[in-house]
Formats: sequence, structure tokens, C-alpha cells
Amino acid sequence: MFSRIAMLAAAGFLATACASNPAASPSSPTASGSPSASPGPAASAGTVTVSNVAATTTWLAEEKLIPDDPVMALVNNGARDTDISAGISVQCRAANGTMSVHLGKQPATRVGQTATFRLRAGPGVRDIEGKFVANSRSPDADFVFPVSSADLLALGQLDMISFVTDQGEVQWAFVKDPAAQVQAKYIGSLKNYPNATRDFLNYCNPK
Repeated sequence: MFSRIAMLAAAGFLATACASNPAASPSSPTASGSPSASPGPAASAGTVTVSNVAATTTWLAEEKLIPDDPVMALVNNGARDTDISAGISVQCRAANGTMSVHLGKQPATRVGQTATFRLRAGPGVRDIEGKFVANSRSPDADFVFPVSSADLLALGQLDMISFVTDQGEVQWAFVKDPAAQVQAKYIGSLKNYPNATRDFLNYCNPK
């Protein structure tokens, strides 16, 4: 059942991402809506990879018991604690089933600000509206934005996704193949992403 839903979600996600809409702007809906796509910014000249953990990380979902909420995170291989992520997590509010992505390693000086990042997924680009929030486990901030179960499933069908900041920097990339040639500041893995997503959605029970 989940595999069929994931295939349908991927088809819808890519169809939306590839749609042409010249009028797209930073006010486009978030990832949980029906965003329009427009040509994305090129990578900043001279982008240097600061950290490439594509070969040493995997995705893990953890149910957690009340009062804590389910979490899915990129963690180091062999880790069993989603609280120690390698820079990105998806968090659920079990009380209402809403989910949000926390993209880490953001400037702490931007806490409280809003911004529009861009998600490159396959051949398409989508606007992602979010807010910079403090991370209690890190001196850095997180860029937080809402996400739907359909989008989480769809992303698992791709070989690579990347996030471009509102400054035009390809900041994060996630790849299935650790040997893939990618230009991004931080590079992580998509290893076990589909399985972790399935478990996470079971734990979260999004509405």
C-alpha cells in the first residue's frame, strides 16, 4: 500500500515541480500546499563543500513516547538516537499530525526571520517558505518549514534533492549514491529514506 501511495505522490510532486509558471514569487505556497515552479538560481560561484557525509549517514525514524513526539532524522550510520541528527530532521506534532522539516546549520543571527528557500527535486524547483528558529542542541539555527506526507513520500523516489537558500547558495544536497558529483555546502545521504518515511508516517499519523 505504501509503495503505491509513494508512486502516486511522486508523480504528483514531479508534475507540480515541473510545471511552468513565470509569475512564481516568494509569496508562493509552502511545501505543504501546491507551489508553483520557476527556474531556480544557479549555484553560487565558488561553492565549497564544507561537509560531505553522504557515505556515513542514513535516515532513521523514532516513535518516541508522550510527552515527546515522533522524529525522523539523518543520523550517522549505526546511531539509534534521532536527537543527534547530522543536520536535518522531520518533526511531528502527534497531537494534530502536523509535520515540519528542520534544516540545520543556519546562521544564528537570522533567528526570527522568515525566508524563501528553493527545493530542487529531480528536474523541478519549488519555493519553500519558512522561518529561522533557534536549535536548543546547537549554536546554529534551523530553517523550519511545513511538509506534507505526500511530499515526504515523493522525495523518496528521487536520486537527489537539494536546497538553495534565499541568498542563492546551494546549501544542502541529499543523494542516494554517495559517489554522485554534487556541488553543495553540505552533502548528506538518502540511504533508508523511504523506509524511515514509512515508519515515521505510521508513528505520526498525520491528519
